[in-house]
Amino acid sequence: MLRERVRERLSEAVHRLYGLGEEIEVSVPEKPEFGDLSSTVAFALKAQLKRAPRQIAEEIVTYIKSDQQSALLFEKVEVVGPGFINFFLKPETIQQALRELLAQGHDYGKLSFGRGQRAQVEFVSANPTGPLTIGHCRQAVLGDVISRLLENVGYDVTREYYYNDAGRQMKLLGESVRARYLELGGKPAQFPQDGYQGEYISEIARKIQQQYGENWADASIEKFVEFAETELFGEIKRTLSRLFRRPPERVFDVYYNESWLYKPGFAWTVRLRQPSAGEDEAHAQRTRQSLVFVTNETLLQWLRELGLAYEKDGAIWFKATALGRPQDRVLVRSHTGEPTYRLPDIAYHANKLLRGFDLIVDIFGADHQETYQDVLAAVRALWEGGKLPKECNPDKIRVLIHQWVNLLRGGQPVKMSKRMATFVTIDELIDEIKKTVELDQAHDTEQAREDFAVNVVRYFLLMRSADSHVNFDLDLARQQSKDNPVYYVMYAYTRIRSIFDKAPQASWDSQAVQNLQLSEELALIKKLDEFPQIVRDATEHLAPHFLATYVHELAGLFHDFYEKHRVLDEANPELMQARLALCRGVQIVLERAFYLLGLKAPERM
Repeated sequence: MLRERVRERLSEAVHRLYGLGEEIEVSVPEKPEFGDLSSTVAFALKAQLKRAPRQIAEEIVTYIKSDQQSALLFEKVEVVGPGFINFFLKPETIQQALRELLAQGHDYGKLSFGRGQRAQVEFVSANPTGPLTIGHCRQAVLGDVISRLLENVGYDVTREYYYNDAGRQMKLLGESVRARYLELGGKPAQFPQDGYQGEYISEIARKIQQQYGENWADASIEKFVEFAETELFGEIKRTLSRLFRRPPERVFDVYYNESWLYKPGFAWTVRLRQPSAGEDEAHAQRTRQSLVFVTNETLLQWLRELGLAYEKDGAIWFKATALGRPQDRVLVRSHTGEPTYRLPDIAYHANKLLRGFDLIVDIFGADHQETYQDVLAAVRALWEGGKLPKECNPDKIRVLIHQWVNLLRGGQPVKMSKRMATFVTIDELIDEIKKTVELDQAHDTEQAREDFAVNVVRYFLLMRSADSHVNFDLDLARQQSKDNPVYYVMYAYTRIRSIFDKAPQASWDSQAVQNLQLSEELALIKKLDEFPQIVRDATEHLAPHFLATYVHELAGLFHDFYEKHRVLDEANPELMQARLALCRGVQIVLERAFYLLGLKAPERM
C-alpha cells in the first residue's frame, strides 16, 4: 500500500534521527494541492523532543530527500504550515500499486491480524414474539457485516442469537394466541391487557385450529407458547435468510436460550457446524462447545458473596451503586420471583467469557444503553473479585449501540402495518422496493428484483454510522437513477462488466499500466490502494459505514473516469490494455467490497 511505503520512510527517518519507534499516522489530504499523502508525525514528536513541530518536520524531510530510495518514490516532499509533511508520489509509484492489486486478485484486502483467534458476535436477539421489524433490520445488517469483516481478517467467528424464551413476554404471547384461538371457535376469551396485537397472532391461531380443531380449548398456555414460538422462530429464520443470503439453517451458528440459565447443574453443548465434505466425525466432534458454565443461581450466589446483591421489600437487588452506576437494580422480582433481564444477561456474559472467545461483540439498540453498562459493571466485578478466571478479562467485550430507523414516504414517517399493528416488517420493506424494480428486459427476473431490493435495504442501513439515526427514504430507495446511491454504485460495476463483454480476449495487461498518466486514472488507482486500510479501519472500529462510504466514492471516481475517457480503443492497444487493467482493478475491489457488505453484484442494470 502507498500509505505503508510512506510510513516506512517516515519510520526510518524518525528512528535514525531521534532513536524513536513512534507510531506514525499517514492520511489522505482533503485537497489534492496538499499532496497524495500527508503526516502529522512532527506534532506527535513535539512533547518528546521539546521542539517546535516545524523544526522537527524540516529535519525529517531533509533526511528523506537525502535517501536514494525515497527519490524513486516521490516527486516532491514538503513541509507546510506549523509542521505538516506532504508527499507527492511519482506516477510510477502509483502505477505499481495497481500492479500489486492485480497480482493479489480476490485476496486483495484480506488481512491476518485476527488469525488464530475466536470471536463471537451477538446480534438481532429479538424475542420470538413477532416478525422482525425494520428496527431489527439495522441490527441484523450491522451484525452480518461485522461478522464478515472479522472473518476477513482471520477470526473464527461464531454468529449468535440470544433470545428470551422464558418469562412474562412468552407467557403473554401464549395468552394472546390462545385468546384468538378461542375467538375463532366462538368461545369466550379474555385477551390479555398487554397482549400482542396484529394479524400475525390470528394467523398462528388459525394454524392451530386447522391442525387441532377444537381439541386445544382446554390446552395449557405452555402449549400455545411452544406452538407460537416455533412458528415465529421459523419465520424469523426465513426473513434473516432472505436478508443475509444464507440458508435458513445457517443464518446463525448458535441460538442461545435464556431458559438454559435457569436450570441448576445444567450443561448444554452444541456442534457449531456440520462436518464439511471429506471431514470425519471425530474432527467434527471437536467443534462441539459447552455453552453453559454458570446459571442464574450460581451467578446470584457470587454476587451475594461479593456484597453486590441484597434483599429489600421481598426482591433481590443488584448493588450497582457500589460499582459507580447511578442506581441499584432489581434482579429478582418480589411478586413473582422471576428474574429481571439483568440477572440472566449477566450470567450470559459470564458464560461468553468462560467459553474462551478472544473477542466478544454485542450489538444492541439504543434502548439497551443503561442495561449493558450495568451488565458489564457486574461482569467486571466478578472478574476482579476472582469469580471468573484471569483469562476472562471483560475488556474482550465490545458493545456497539445503534440508533433507530425512521421509514419515510413522501417525507412523512411510515408507521402502520396491518400485520404487525405498529411497525413495518423487514419482509414488507423488501417487498415494497422489489415490486418497483425495473431491470434490463433480458435480466428482469424474480431473483434479480429480489437481489436489487435486498441490496437497497442493506446499503441504506449501512451508509450511516451506527450511532446516527437513519432516515430510510422509500421514495429514494425505489428510484433507479444516479440519485439512488445503491443504483449509482451498482451501475459502476455493470459498466465494467459491459466493457469486458465487448473487449477482446486477454486484452488487459498489468505491465501496460505505465501508460496510465492522467489525473482521473491516477486518482482511481490511489482510491483502490486505500481499500485494505479502509477494511482494517472498518474492522477495528466496528464501523461498516466506512466501507459503504468508500464504495460510493470509488464508484464516483470510476464514473468520472469513464465519462471522460475511452477504454476500448483498438487503434491504441497499449493504452487500451492499461485502461482495461485499471477497470479490472476497480472490478476486483467492488466485488470484494460487495462481499463484505453482503451485496450481490448485478449482471445488468
